[in-house]
Amino acid sequence: MSVFYYIGVYLLGIIFAGAWLDKVKKQTAHMQQMNAYRLLPSSFTGPMFYLFLTAELVCTVFLFVWHMTLVPAIGLTALLSIYTGAVTFNLLRGHRDISCGCGGLLDNERLHWGIVIRNVSMLALVIGLFYVHPYAETIPWQYNIICFLIAVAVSFIIAVGQEVLMFKRKWINQFELFIEGDDVK
Repeated sequence: MSVFYYIGVYLLGIIFAGAWLDKVKKQTAHMQQMNAYRLLPSSFTGPMFYLFLTAELVCTVFLFVWHMTLVPAIGLTALLSIYTGAVTFNLLRGHRDISCGCGGLLDNERLHWGIVIRNVSMLALVIGLFYVHPYAETIPWQYNIICFLIAVAVSFIIAVGQEVLMFKRKWINQFELFIEGDDVK
């Protein structure tokens, strides 16, 4: 049972570390994405961006060092709730043609309900791991490395799946444009 706990913790750590790195590399683009949500005055975008960035970094460090203790549980619950609320609000307003701004492995070019389902699933994972934390037994460092490598493999599968889906969507769009072009002639 402890092995699954560590795989889940490392998977969340890898996801949020990747998101943090992506946001650090592309700060201007992510702030523009936050503005596209039209939830905050433009003057608040910068401070909120850096607040979210700091919270993601703290949660990531805690996940890798102390695992799912109170700090990352509260931080990730707050972040995922805010992000999910923002996406849901924009979907309900019909604003779909903006990037989710998730960064890293989970970034999407357009908003859709799958992002909400994914975030709620991650929120459930955070809560589940937090409640299991007191019962998780310490495992030898060799098993920790294996758990980490399994989490890396799962992350790799997620990344490849994202690329395949993106390629498939672009291919289908090109095919539809080709078919529509034939109808016009």
